[in-house]
Amino acid sequence: MGELSTGWSKKKFLTAAAVVLIIHAAFFLFFGTRKAAFHEDEYFTYYLGAGHDVVNPYGSIQEKTGQELLENFTVTEEHRFRFDRVVGISSTDVHPPLYYMSLHFLMSLFPHQFYKWFGILLNGFYSLVACAGIMFFVCRLDKGRHRYFLALLTGLLYAVHPASISGVMFNRMYTMSAMWTVLYMVVMILLMEDLTCGRKRFAVLTLCGAAICGLAFLTHYFCMYNLFFLTLGFCLYGLFRKLRYKEKCFVRMLVYGVSMVAAIGLAILVFPASMEQIFDGEQGEGAFYGLLHIPTSYMLELFLPVLNHNFFAGIMYPALVILVLALIVRGILRVKRGRKTEGDVSTAVITIGLLSSVVIVWLLCKTSQFLGDAASRYFYPAAALILPLLVYSICGTFMEAADLLSAKWAKAAVCGVLSVLVLLPAIVGHIQGNVLFLYRDKLETLQYARDNAQYPLVMVYNQDTRYKTWYIANETWPYENVIFIRDDEDATVLDSELLRTAEKLIVYMDNPVQILDRLVAQNENLSSWSLLRHDFHYFVYVVE
Repeated sequence: MGELSTGWSKKKFLTAAAVVLIIHAAFFLFFGTRKAAFHEDEYFTYYLGAGHDVVNPYGSIQEKTGQELLENFTVTEEHRFRFDRVVGISSTDVHPPLYYMSLHFLMSLFPHQFYKWFGILLNGFYSLVACAGIMFFVCRLDKGRHRYFLALLTGLLYAVHPASISGVMFNRMYTMSAMWTVLYMVVMILLMEDLTCGRKRFAVLTLCGAAICGLAFLTHYFCMYNLFFLTLGFCLYGLFRKLRYKEKCFVRMLVYGVSMVAAIGLAILVFPASMEQIFDGEQGEGAFYGLLHIPTSYMLELFLPVLNHNFFAGIMYPALVILVLALIVRGILRVKRGRKTEGDVSTAVITIGLLSSVVIVWLLCKTSQFLGDAASRYFYPAAALILPLLVYSICGTFMEAADLLSAKWAKAAVCGVLSVLVLLPAIVGHIQGNVLFLYRDKLETLQYARDNAQYPLVMVYNQDTRYKTWYIANETWPYENVIFIRDDEDATVLDSELLRTAEKLIVYMDNPVQILDRLVAQNENLSSWSLLRHDFHYFVYVVE
C-alpha cells in the first residue's frame, strides 16, 4: 500500500489496527465480568448448544436439585460433539443451527460445565473478525491519503460502541450474523475494485461470497436482508458498468447472482427445516404478518426511538442531517474535480450501502418483534454495515474538503473534531448505560439464592406457561432442592416430605396465593408468608 502523505505506512496501520482489536477485546472482557444473568432467549441458546432435550416440568409435583437443573444447560459426556443432535433439536426451534453448533463445539471441550464465558468468548471472536473486516473494508474503499485514518477511526467506533459490546454480551446468533455481513462486504468490494479481473480471482471471490451466503442463511434468516440487497446493488452496479464503459460484465453478474442463490438452495438442502421455520413457524408467520398487515408508520414509531437511543445516543436525526450535508459536499467536490480515480469505488459502495440500509432497516422494523431496548438485537448485523458507511461518508468527505486548506494545523483540527464527533455517540452511550443484556439488577437476587440455598425452592407453575420456569433458571441452580408444583387450583398436589418438614420455603409463583396457606397449614415449622419481591415473571414469597 505504500507510504501515504499522512505519515501512515502499512506497517504502522497494521500495528494500530491490532491495538484497536485489543481495545475491543478489553471492552467486551470487562463487560463480560459484569454480566450477572441471562435473557430468556440465552437459556434456549445453551439448551440447544448442550445437544440434549431439556425436560419442562410435568406432572403434579416434581423434585429436582439445583445441580440437576444446571446440567440441562451443559454438555454431558455422551453428548460431546454430537452436532447431529444439535441440528435435530434446532429443527424444532425457530432458528437455523450453525451458531448453536459452534457453541456446542466450545461447550463439548468442557463437559458438565456451564460458564457465561462460553457465549461471550465465542461472540467475542466473531466480533473481532467483524472489527478487523470493517477496517479492511474501509481501507479498500478508495486510494486516498486518509484511508488508513478512516479505517482506524471506523474500527475504533465499532470496538467501543455499546451496540457491538451488547451483541457480544447477548448469547445469540446476532454477532455471528454481523461477522457474515462484514465479510460479505469485503468480498463485494474486492470484486468491485476490478470487475474484469482474472477468472481465477473471480471464481475464488464468487465461491467465498457463496459460502458466506450459505453460512449466513444457516445462522439467522434476517441476515439475508443484508446480503440480498448488497448482492442486488452489486449486480446492478456491474450491469451499469457494462452499459457505460462497454465492459463485458453481464455474464459475470449472472454467474455471481446464480451462485448466491445456489448457495442458499444448498443450505436449504442441508437444513430442510428452514422452510417450515420461515413460512410456518411462529416467528416466520409473525414476520409475514408484520410485513403485510401492520402499518409502517406504527412500526417506525416503535423501533426508531430504540435505534436512536441505543445506536446513536439520541443524536440519530442530527447525524442523518450531517450525512445528507456530507453527501452534498461530496457530490460538489466530485463535480468540481471531475475525479476519476482508478480503483476508487467509494461512491458506488456508498450508494449501494446507504440505499440498502434504508430498505434493510424498514424490513427489520416491519418483521421484528418489538421487545423494547432488547429489540436492538435485530439491528446488530445491519449496524455493522451502516455505521462504517456513515463514518466513511461523513468523515471522508469533510477530510477531503479539509485538503483544500493550506494550513496543516487546520487540517489536524478537522481530523480531531471529526474523531470526537464520530466517537461521541459511543461515549454518551456508555454514560447512558446502553450496554444491554448485563442484568446487573439480578445481583441481589442471585446472592439471596446463594444465601438461602439450604432451604427448598418451590416453583409453582402453570401448565400453559411452564416454559417461564426457564426464564429464571440461574436463580434455581444454587438451591439444594427445587420442587416444581403444577397449579391446578384446589387439585394442586403438595405431597412432599420436604414441604412438610422444611423450616423455610422460597416460593416462586404467578398465581393466587391460596397455595401458600396450604403450605403453612401442613408444616408445623411454618407460621406465615410474606412477599419478598415482584419480578417480571414471578412473585417471590418467603414462607417461614
